[in-house]
Amino acid sequence: MATSGSRSLLFHLYTLFLFTKSDMKTLIPPVTLFAAATAPAYTYLRLLHTVLWLWVHTLQLGLANQTLPYALAEDLVNHPDRPLPAGRITIRQARTLRWMMIPLCLLLSAAYGQRTLLTSFGVSLFMLAYNEYGGARSHWLVRNALNAIGYALAEAGATLVACQSESDADSTVWIAVALSAGIILTTIHTQDYKDVLGDAIAGRVTLPIAYPTLSRVFTAFSLIAWSWGISRTWRLDSVAAAVLGVLALVVGIGFVARRDSRADKVSFYWYNVWLSAAYVLPGYYRMRLLS
Repeated sequence: MATSGSRSLLFHLYTLFLFTKSDMKTLIPPVTLFAAATAPAYTYLRLLHTVLWLWVHTLQLGLANQTLPYALAEDLVNHPDRPLPAGRITIRQARTLRWMMIPLCLLLSAAYGQRTLLTSFGVSLFMLAYNEYGGARSHWLVRNALNAIGYALAEAGATLVACQSESDADSTVWIAVALSAGIILTTIHTQDYKDVLGDAIAGRVTLPIAYPTLSRVFTAFSLIAWSWGISRTWRLDSVAAAVLGVLALVVGIGFVARRDSRADKVSFYWYNVWLSAAYVLPGYYRMRLLS
């Protein structure tokens, strides 16, 4: 019986993991890097707290996204391994978990302070706007703006958790959050290229669907422009600025020159490498100030 109970527990834990699997690579590693680079001071233990805070909120996001009425049809095409299309959990159970996650996230955030609690509350409002109130299926500009707000809230919350105290968050933190929101606003649609088929089935009009060629050219120019802008903001030396710019150029060319689903997945992977590089620059800036 003990063995059976252990297997059941592992089954349910893995089900929760599957709700977060597709979002983990785009949220937890880059946002944790952002928090580590942006926070004025932190310990490795605090970074573990940051990872936990991000994963719990990513679970709330996954449950909110995947329990929408149209989500199952989309996931049968794009993500058949997710818990609902795979039959690991019922839609009623998943929706119950979705609403239970709001007070759980708020309670967790309250342990770190009022600012973190307020940030978590903002994350919950963002998810309501994005999912239940139709933001995910609205005009692509609205969708990109909501994504920018969501990422900014996640980064602010993760950085506050990483700090020894909420009062440690200085102007560098908020400049970094604002820059990140701008980057996400103009480049988050890179995640949509690989999912064009499923998005069309779900009735979404994403930027890649609305402007299949122009959006790719816009992406390339945006990555290069942001590389220049953040290089100036964080006062990079010529070598670091050149590396960031070349990486942006490679990612941009990848999206423009190769347009099949597999190539778009590879390009999106390298986009996340570029994004992670951009996220660590506040830390590089702090180091240069101290040297």
